[in-house]
Amino acid sequence: MSLMKFFQIIDNSFIGKYIDKRLDLIASTDPERIYVENIRSFYNISTPVAKIFCEMATKESFFEKYFAVQCPNDSCERIIVDFKTKQDIPDTVECEQCHLLEKDKYEFKKTELNIIEFYKLKTLG
Repeated sequence: MSLMKFFQIIDNSFIGKYIDKRLDLIASTDPERIYVENIRSFYNISTPVAKIFCEMATKESFFEKYFAVQCPNDSCERIIVDFKTKQDIPDTVECEQCHLLEKDKYEFKKTELNIIEFYKLKTLG
């Protein structure tokens, strides 16, 4: 059996589909926004374990941890801005998109905000 035929058999089997799924996950993951869910899905592990992996990668300087502020308007829900620490988040945050769309509410107090943790792949250099 030729090597090429062997690879085609693997590619058409469940192993090939499993590998393709993993490659798709890697391709669709933005290195500037790595969420715990990305790690959980890739390794097929629980969310708490994935969180531990992300924290370990941060301590080992592979990841940098950030906090994204999400617009609380149901019609928007965009990421407004991100910060390196929770303490850096100001008391009020304005969603420019909602302001431009002339929404009634576009300025939000810190307590109203949805804050999402994410990680960035640390660049070498």
